[in-house]
Amino acid sequence: MRTLVIADDYPWPVTSGSRIRLEIVLRGLGACGATDLFSILPSDRADIGPPPDVSGLARVATVGFDARGGSGWTRVVRAFRRSTPYGLSIGDGPEVQRVLTRFATGNYDLVWLFGIRPWVQVGRYLAAPTLLDLYDLNDRKIAARERLRPDVEPRGSGRLRQAAGRVVATEEVRRWRMLQRRAARQSDMTVVCSALDAGRAVAIGLPRVDVVPNGYPDVAEPLGRRSVGTPPTVLFLGTLRYPPNADASRFLVDDVVPILERLVPGVQVRLVGRAAPALSNLDRPPGVSLVGPVDDVSGELARADLVVVPLRFASGTRLKILEAFAHRIPVVSTAIGAEGLGAEDGVHLLVADSAPDLATACARLLEDEELRHSLTDNAHRHFLANFRSDVIERDVARVARAAAGPTTAPDS
Repeated sequence: MRTLVIADDYPWPVTSGSRIRLEIVLRGLGACGATDLFSILPSDRADIGPPPDVSGLARVATVGFDARGGSGWTRVVRAFRRSTPYGLSIGDGPEVQRVLTRFATGNYDLVWLFGIRPWVQVGRYLAAPTLLDLYDLNDRKIAARERLRPDVEPRGSGRLRQAAGRVVATEEVRRWRMLQRRAARQSDMTVVCSALDAGRAVAIGLPRVDVVPNGYPDVAEPLGRRSVGTPPTVLFLGTLRYPPNADASRFLVDDVVPILERLVPGVQVRLVGRAAPALSNLDRPPGVSLVGPVDDVSGELARADLVVVPLRFASGTRLKILEAFAHRIPVVSTAIGAEGLGAEDGVHLLVADSAPDLATACARLLEDEELRHSLTDNAHRHFLANFRSDVIERDVARVARAAAGPTTAPDS
């Protein structure tokens, strides 16, 4: 079986959840036969490392595109093109297609489209059986963000801005759902990362939906520690430029931390990941450190007494929770942060949504050693049974063979 992966990301170095998923996809497809990777990336992306030794990975290529959204006139045209979401940067599709045509030589048994953007740029022109990997459902993310708008009715011009924002968000949700339906109906199969997202995808009209969960590599020596260190340390890890993580960072620092500091004097909160300049005021030593990106997260995981996931809107499932489960680090999360993982409140992690409840849950896990041990033991078993990367790789191979069709030889 010969597969072409066209992705909206490039997995190396592996520094984000989508890159972890993409690498697992490549390893799973490599078990089926030769696999080529064609990554379509913003032109300004600089962190492109050499591929490691991945069995079955035959060729790799990248192509850049201008992700800035084009000129003002281009934005106006796209605003009136009711089939294209405002927030979808696609750049110069014809040029991407020309580069792909030179790269993708010979016949493929399957094309795996990693993300919706590759389908928009090139996927609709492909002749091979196609699998669409919707690891993110953007309509869900926007709808959840809108529910965060304050209930207080603004006055004057603020009321007009709020009304306009609601109109734009409603239209953006409609456009994303329409685009997802079109892409799914023109693909042979669609995969999402949880049974919860599968139900949502079917509900908005996507056909032939299957599940390939997110995963994380098994850890020979977990970095979590049994006892709380001095000072107690809380970690929020992720790409802080990503809007859900940026919002979660502000919510954590502005609303949760002041309560937590009263409950656990001397607690340290570390925000680790690439952040936008607008978040610079979240660096508030000694209690809060905006660490920024790190080359190796193992040092941050080793010093963390718990991982907090204070997301208030999101889609997909959180690799940062699976990472903590794999390393036996206790987790406190909002309900939306933990959704789709089958993790139970009080069994695998603690779930809380309001700032006081999140702070109280963090304090419990920093003070109750027996609870810490119980949660991390259960979470680690849950991870090993359901989300270890080799388990997910078998799911990748299963759906790939099903999408390619019964006449495809498994290792051709």
